[in-house]
Amino acid sequence: MEKQNYQYIENPLHVTRREFITIGGIVVAFLALPAVWIKTVTSSNNNYIKARTKGLYQDDEKSAVRVSHANKSVARYYQEFGGEPLGHLSHELLHTRYINRTKGLS
Repeated sequence: MEKQNYQYIENPLHVTRREFITIGGIVVAFLALPAVWIKTVTSSNNNYIKARTKGLYQDDEKSAVRVSHANKSVARYYQEFGGEPLGHLSHELLHTRYINRTKGLS
């Protein structure tokens, strides 16, 4: 049997375990930065929505006319243009779609 000589080729990127863990931690930190930025943007947006909602409720409590059927302008609209309440034309012109945004406020 012929004896073979093996040559050891040193790894040019010789990294110890401690260095590898440090590099991994730095990479994870850089990958987490966008998540942190998204979290801060959404939380500031949620704070704005909460403040706006609180202001609207305070305005509603101070309002003299709080229901649409007691509003003189709405009654005049139905008399002159809209026809009957809950009719097709008034439904098309006055009603909006509801989007539940409470799930984003947590």
